[in-house]
Amino acid sequence: TALFDRAPFRNCVVNGLILSEDGRKMSKSLKNYPDPFALMESTGADALRAYLINSPVVRAEPLRFSEEGVRDVVRTVMLPLWNAFSFFTTYAAADGLGAAELEAAPPPAQRPEIDRWILSVLQSLISRVNREMEGYFLYDVVPPLMEFVDDLTNWYIRRSRRRFWRQRDAGSESTAADTLSAFATLYEVLVAFAKVMAPVLPFITETLYQQLVVEQAAPDAAVPRSVHHCDYPEADPGLIDAGLEADMAVVRSVVGLGRGLRRAQAVRVRQPLSSLTVVSHDAAVRTAVDAHAELIAEELNVKSVGTSEDERAHAHLSVKPNYRRLGPRLGARMKEVAAVIESLDEAAVAALLDGERLSVADEDLTLDDVVVSRTPLPGVVVAAADRLAVALDTTMTAELAREGLAREVVKAVQAQRRTAGLDVADRIILTWSTASTAVADAVAEHADWIAGEVLALDLVRGEPGVGEPVEVDGHAVWIGVERRCERRLSRAPG
Repeated sequence: TALFDRAPFRNCVVNGLILSEDGRKMSKSLKNYPDPFALMESTGADALRAYLINSPVVRAEPLRFSEEGVRDVVRTVMLPLWNAFSFFTTYAAADGLGAAELEAAPPPAQRPEIDRWILSVLQSLISRVNREMEGYFLYDVVPPLMEFVDDLTNWYIRRSRRRFWRQRDAGSESTAADTLSAFATLYEVLVAFAKVMAPVLPFITETLYQQLVVEQAAPDAAVPRSVHHCDYPEADPGLIDAGLEADMAVVRSVVGLGRGLRRAQAVRVRQPLSSLTVVSHDAAVRTAVDAHAELIAEELNVKSVGTSEDERAHAHLSVKPNYRRLGPRLGARMKEVAAVIESLDEAAVAALLDGERLSVADEDLTLDDVVVSRTPLPGVVVAAADRLAVALDTTMTAELAREGLAREVVKAVQAQRRTAGLDVADRIILTWSTASTAVADAVAEHADWIAGEVLALDLVRGEPGVGEPVEVDGHAVWIGVERRCERRLSRAPG
C-alpha cells in the first residue's frame, strides 16, 4: 500500500489521460465509457486493476481504454493462473497429498531439470520485479509477470503433466520422488507467485493463498493469515541458474520456430516427421540443443534432432543490404555498394554468419549490415531467429503416414471417451471398424501403442457401420468404447 502512496505513482495517475475507445476524453456527460461496476462484475476488479497498472497511464501518457484489453488480462493471466491452481489442487487431492509430504520432497538441487528451471525463472522474476518496483517503474512490472504465467502453464505444467498422474505408492522409489518433486515445485511456485502478484491481483492471489497456505496450516501455526500480511518476496540467488534458463530459452525458440514451420506447411502436429536440424554458429546454442534433443523431438513430433554449423547443407544463402543501417553511412555510394552486396556468393555469406568482417567496395561489413535470405533445398523448410535457424525435413514416407493416422485414431477415441463421460482412469474395450485400408494398416501396425494411449484392454475390429461414425483424416471410421473398470493407473490417457 505504501508503494502506491508515493508521489511518483500518484503523479502518474493524475497526469495520465484515459480516453474512450473512440479516442475522445472520457466524459460523464457524454457517457462514452463503460459502467465500471458492470465491467468489474463481468471481468473482476483484478483484471481492471492489472490492465490499468500495465497501461500508458502509469507513464503519465494517454490511454485509449479498451474493454477487450481488460478481457485479455482475464484470458492470458487470470484464467491460466487459476487453471494452474486448480490442476494442482485436483491432483494433490486425488493423490491424498498433504503438507507434511510436500515438506519431505527432495531439495530443489536434487529435483529434475524442469523443476530447477521453473524455480530459477521464478527467482529471476522476483529479482526483476523488486528492482522495477524500487525504481517506481510499475509499467515494467506487469509484462514479466504475464510472461511467467505462460512459462508456468504452457511449458512447465504441460511438460510435467504426466508426472502428476503417476501413483506414488504404486511406482518405484525414483518415480515416487519424481512425482513428489513435481507437486512440491508447483506448490512452492504457486505460493511464491501469489505473493509476488498480490499488489497487482489482490483478490485472486488472496484466494490462492488462503487455500494453499492458511487452510493447510495447523491451527497454532505462525503463518500470516493473509497474503497481504506477508513480506514481499526477495530472490534466492541460490536457486537461480542462468545457464539453465539460457539453454531452455534456446529450446523454446527452436520449438516455436518448428511449430511455425508446421503451421506454414499445413502439417498437423500429430503427423510425425523424420528430422529437424538446428543450424547455429554459436557453440552454446548447439550444446543446448544436443542436450535437449529428446525434449525437442517430443515437442515437435520428429524422429531425430541434430545440429549443424553449415546452413548451406539445408538452404541456399543470399543477402541484401540493410538499407536502414547502411543508408546513412554510405549516402550516395549506397547504390554501388548494394549491387556488390547482392552479388556475394554463399561462401561470403557463410563468413558473415560466422562473425567475420568482409571488405566490400572498400567498406567493412558485418552481419548487422546485411539481411540474410534462405531458400530451402527441396523437401526442407527453414525458419530463422537471432542466433539459430531450424531446417525441418517434410518428406513424407508411408511409415510416417501410417503413424500419423494412428495418432488421429487416438484423438478420435479420446473424444469418444469424453463423450461417454468416462473417467481418465477407466479401462475400455475399443471396437473399431473401417473400409479404409490405410487406417486398418495404421491400427494394425500401432495397436499396442494405441491401446496404451486410450487405456484399452483389447482392440476389437468389427464391421463397418457399427459404433459412432467419425472422420479420421478424410477416412470413415466407426468407434465404440465400452467401460470395463475403474482403477488408479500409472498414467492418464494422452
